[in-house]
Amino acid sequence: MTYAYKLMDSPVGQLKLVANGERLAAILWENDKPNRVRLAALVEANDRPVLIDTERQLNEYFAGTRRAFDLPLAFQGTDFQKQVWAALLTIPFGQTRSYAEIAVQIGNVNAVRAVGAANGRNPISIVAPCHRVIGASGALTGFAGGLANKMFLLSLEAGQTSLEAETDRQTEMFAFEAMKKVETQATSDAPTKPARHAPSRGTQSSLFGN
Repeated sequence: MTYAYKLMDSPVGQLKLVANGERLAAILWENDKPNRVRLAALVEANDRPVLIDTERQLNEYFAGTRRAFDLPLAFQGTDFQKQVWAALLTIPFGQTRSYAEIAVQIGNVNAVRAVGAANGRNPISIVAPCHRVIGASGALTGFAGGLANKMFLLSLEAGQTSLEAETDRQTEMFAFEAMKKVETQATSDAPTKPARHAPSRGTQSSLFGN
């Protein structure tokens, strides 16, 4: 089986839209892991109607004028994965769910870890909104498109304009890079001899969050 694809530029990087016949089979991230979504051979086809329509609807979503997608979908995966991905489609725009809540929804309360794994392999990103699934504590947790993009999508749906959300995303990325530089510099400037007094457990908790 040969899949058709079309590339599109977006505020979250270049996306690869993939069709199986006349149905949308995948939306892949620019730096997606090669084996995260397993697909057969891909052939570029910029004139495929479903891919043109997908690009149009995604552009409307990023512009803040579309809250729901209307596209024929072709999920390829196990029955369990398809259950999880179907549950993603029920999460309303601007809302979030935890992995545990998805597990309850599909009738398997003990499958929280499996739900997380299936969520991470969701082939149709954004349209099947795996970005709306967060940790029980409210943490963003992992995301195939990167946490900065997850934050961007959630900010966009929270009511910010695409420009404001993009600014926040760039600010977050800049702060993260600056923090890494500071940590690297601190490590290189650290004395070779151990400190006379090790920090208390409370100090470590405040610094590292554990």
